[in-house]
Amino acid sequence: TVQITNGMNATQIACLLAEKKIIGSPDGFLFFLELAGNSRDLKAGTYLIPERLNYLTLIKKLVRGSGVFLKVTIPEGFTAEQIAYRLNEQKIINDPQNFIEKIKEKELRGFLFPETYNFSPREKPEYIIEIMKKQFFKVYTQVYRKRAEELGYTVKEIVTLASLIEKEAKVSNEKPVISAIFHKRLKKRIYLESCASVLFALGEHKKRLMYKDLEIDSPYNTYKNFGLPPTPICNPGRESLHAALYPADTDYLYFFSKGDGSHIFSADYREHLRLQKLSLLKSNNEPEK
Repeated sequence: TVQITNGMNATQIACLLAEKKIIGSPDGFLFFLELAGNSRDLKAGTYLIPERLNYLTLIKKLVRGSGVFLKVTIPEGFTAEQIAYRLNEQKIINDPQNFIEKIKEKELRGFLFPETYNFSPREKPEYIIEIMKKQFFKVYTQVYRKRAEELGYTVKEIVTLASLIEKEAKVSNEKPVISAIFHKRLKKRIYLESCASVLFALGEHKKRLMYKDLEIDSPYNTYKNFGLPPTPICNPGRESLHAALYPADTDYLYFFSKGDGSHIFSADYREHLRLQKLSLLKSNNEPEK
C-alpha cells in the first residue's frame, strides 16, 4: 500500500516507491517519468501496487489514478446499517440499502470485522462483505472455535453474545465480568435483560430507556424472551469476542450502568436494588453542572 499525498513532487514519490521496494531506483523511475512527459501528472491517493512493476506500467497507473483505494475505518460495535452509511459517505458504495440487504441475505450480521480497510471507489458490495468476513475469521481462530465447542455454543451464538457485550461494556476490564453474568443467566434460564438488545429492537439510540420501551414486542427484547437474540446486534471487536469465550470467574449476577460508561455489579438481587436506589438518589442530589 502506497499513500501519495497532495503536494508530493515527483522526486518525493520516486523515493517513496523505492522505499516500498516497488522500484529499484528513484533515478531510473524519474528518467522514464521525464521521458513520458508526466512528471507533474501523478495523482494523489492510496494505491495497492505489486512489487517490481515495470516503470511505464507504474507511471500509467499513477497518472490515471487507477488502483486508487479509499481508506475507511469501521469502529467496533458498528451495526450493519452504520457500516453501510459509513461506506456510502466515503463514496465506496452508492446504495447503502442494497448493502444492508446483501448482509441480511448472507446472514452475516456480526461477522463484518471492525478494522481499517482500503477499498476502491464504487466497490461491489459482495467483495466488501467477503473481505470483512475473511478478516473476522482471521481473528476468530481455531483456538476460538474449539473453546466455543467446549462451552457448548456455535460460532453465531458466541458472536451474538459478543455483540451484547460490545454494546453493554464501554470499559475494557468490565467485558469479561459482563460476559460471566450473561453466561450464568443463560445457564440459569434467567432473562438476559440487556438494554442494548432493546435499543436494537427499537431501532433508535436513547440515553435512557423507559419502562414502556421494555415492553416492545420483538425477538430482540431480552427482557421478554429467554436466551440470546436471534442474530448479533452489532459487529463486535477482538476484546468482546475474547470476553464472550473467556468470561471472568465471578459470583455477580446483576449489573446496572452508572451513566458514565462503567457499571455497578451485584451477586444478590436485593443488593442490586439497594445499590440502584442509592445511585438514583445520588444522581438526583448532584448539583447541576
